[in-house]
Amino acid sequence: MEYVYPVSGLFLGASLVAVSVFTAFVYTPYTSSWIDSTVTAFTGVTLQLGDFIAVSSATAILFDLLATQLGLTYPLLVPFLFGYVVTHITVYYSCLRITDVQSQPLDPDVDIRQNPMKLVALSIPGALILLAPRENDTSR
Repeated sequence: MEYVYPVSGLFLGASLVAVSVFTAFVYTPYTSSWIDSTVTAFTGVTLQLGDFIAVSSATAILFDLLATQLGLTYPLLVPFLFGYVVTHITVYYSCLRITDVQSQPLDPDVDIRQNPMKLVALSIPGALILLAPRENDTSR
């Protein structure tokens, strides 16, 4: 029962990231209209909140398991700094990948549509890091 909040946080965070990734794949802003600005803000906010909630939950579970299973206890500052650093790195690289995905919407080189499990994997916080950067192929 004590893991209800952290596990719920993992699912909530992953869901928010999934909504962000799905929005990025479906809609690419091209202008500075209020709709494009709203979609861009929605994508960014859901991505950052999702990553933050999921990483915070994972950090809480990790350090609790270290304390209960291995008997390793740390001052509160250690999990805080760990979560802070991991959250910022994850959000930074995820934002870069979302921007990369939106710069070339539904590019045939990105095989997401033929492999829906990859899209599900990208909903895991920080999994956008795994999406390889695409080279601009001008030979076509």
